[in-house]
Amino acid sequence: MGFFADTAGARRWLLKSGLSFVSMWTLQAQAIDFKVEFPPQEGVLSPEDSMFFDDALAVSESQSDSPYLRGDKRMNPELPSLEPQKKAGGTAVQNRVPPPKLPEAEKEQALQRVVAEPVGASARGFEQTKANGTSTIALTARGAFPNLSCLNDNVSFWKRVYAEVDTHEALIHDRDELDKVYASVRLGGSERQRQQSIRMLKEHYQTSIRSLAEKVSAPKSWNPTERTIAKIFKPSELTRSRLLRAADNVRLQQGLKSRFNSGVQRSLQYLPTIKTIIRQQRLPLDIAYLPHVESSFVNHAKSKVGAVGLWQIMPSTMQLLMGKNAVSKRTEPQTATQAATKLLKQNYQATGSWPLALTAYNHGLGGVLRAIRHTGSNDLCKIIERYNSPSFRFASSNFYAQFLAARQIALQRYAELSKNREVGPIVAPLLASRDKGAL
Repeated sequence: MGFFADTAGARRWLLKSGLSFVSMWTLQAQAIDFKVEFPPQEGVLSPEDSMFFDDALAVSESQSDSPYLRGDKRMNPELPSLEPQKKAGGTAVQNRVPPPKLPEAEKEQALQRVVAEPVGASARGFEQTKANGTSTIALTARGAFPNLSCLNDNVSFWKRVYAEVDTHEALIHDRDELDKVYASVRLGGSERQRQQSIRMLKEHYQTSIRSLAEKVSAPKSWNPTERTIAKIFKPSELTRSRLLRAADNVRLQQGLKSRFNSGVQRSLQYLPTIKTIIRQQRLPLDIAYLPHVESSFVNHAKSKVGAVGLWQIMPSTMQLLMGKNAVSKRTEPQTATQAATKLLKQNYQATGSWPLALTAYNHGLGGVLRAIRHTGSNDLCKIIERYNSPSFRFASSNFYAQFLAARQIALQRYAELSKNREVGPIVAPLLASRDKGAL
């Protein structure tokens, strides 16, 4: 039941698509659990080496910099050097579809304007203090990164991606309403086979939702798949126009569970440096969680649009922030962290909001300032609701929710690791930040 009206139909579809039949759809109130596995083949990449779909980062564990992932399964008590390590072979690839770029002149003009502006006492949340005759900036971490009610469903979705769904699995969901998850699927085989199965699964759900839309007023005619889909929608949402819009919003998101857990281990070698720089900049310590979203703490991660390092910094951004000679140092954790914190501070000064400052880290400061002007608000919830721009889509509108989810899951992992005598002192400040109300 579920995927097709009968088992024979499911077998015919699976055989036609070249997939091996593993199990039929298990009907659930919130999602359908469908397991698809490909027969093992020689010479193909394992799921651990596969690309992540859409906006997630793909890295190979063999390219990671962490000694905690090599050799003995026990954690190495010796923290490695923070000097960048050169790796043989290719670089990690980020398979995300970038939003349309701002014109270079406009982007650089926006950044240069903020770089040139002195720190103002009017910036929300900042305090002007005097130390040795010079002005410094202090920012209280409490409440800096609020859990916005409009993003509760999005945060829950990304927590599931980070903590429950692994890299060989994916969620089929609505692009705009992340509480609507249609199915959980397991994928294997070669990259070509996975992409083929993704297309077929997406087309199947689009077809099923459109079919439901055409006979929404005749429930007795719904097949098992359509009945299960209908349960995901509120009664008031079961209209033809609403369902047709949902059919266009079908999307797949690959899970990140094992990658995220590995990233937590990798982060232990970088957190001492990152925390020191964040404190020097007098910024909220929770910023240290951002590389979990950007790179999974793989120092040599590289996106297909040219962003590099733990903080995924573009060459032009690095040059504006740190000078031309620093462009080649984006994989040096200390230099990259200094650049990232400088950019985040400038984003905050320009927007007066940490949710917007983080969104600008992904979307660009010029784009966020345009969104503020267009909506007349610096409330991220109102911007997501009202701002309709071709460049402000899934990745940008979800970036802050991803950060909140990554922070919560990472804190749980750090709490578990804190029992280790060598690791405890590294994660203690982050745990203390949580206890003082940063969450």
